[in-house]
Amino acid sequence: MKANTTVLAQRYAKAYDGVAKDNAAAQHNYELFKGALSALKAVEYYINNPTIPARVKLEVASKAYPEQDVAGAFVKLLIASGRYYLAGEIEKELSALLDARLGIKRVSVISAAELDEKAKSGLSAALSEYFDSALALEYKLDANLLSGIMIRCGDVLIDGSAQGRLKQMAKILTER
Repeated sequence: MKANTTVLAQRYAKAYDGVAKDNAAAQHNYELFKGALSALKAVEYYINNPTIPARVKLEVASKAYPEQDVAGAFVKLLIASGRYYLAGEIEKELSALLDARLGIKRVSVISAAELDEKAKSGLSAALSEYFDSALALEYKLDANLLSGIMIRCGDVLIDGSAQGRLKQMAKILTER
């Protein structure tokens, strides 16, 4: 996405998040918004079509998502202003804002092989201590790693893969 699109999505997300009085309300509103986007998925083409008048788009959206909640009002505002195309990016920004509210860090664990539950729980405890935060772990498989794991949290990358070690060894050997 373009930088100005990201900035717009961030502004809309902050405004929507700002409606919530507390963390529980913020989480509830986020789930409502995700539900609204899911309900409107089937009619997204019509909502984003520039040749269809805004009033028709609003009618279609009202039929697909008839709820009169904060998410419904917000989605109608996006449609009326011609900015529904931002909805996916707004959802990502809302997720990040909710994580910040709740003090949760998202961590991606990429491994060469499936980790068993004991390894996952040990890794989760160690990473919680390392990052000094509550974590939401996402596990992915990547056969290209050969062995080991890579951990990514924001800008932090912990590379414990065989591929990473080989690259590190090559770098050391070429520097000498």
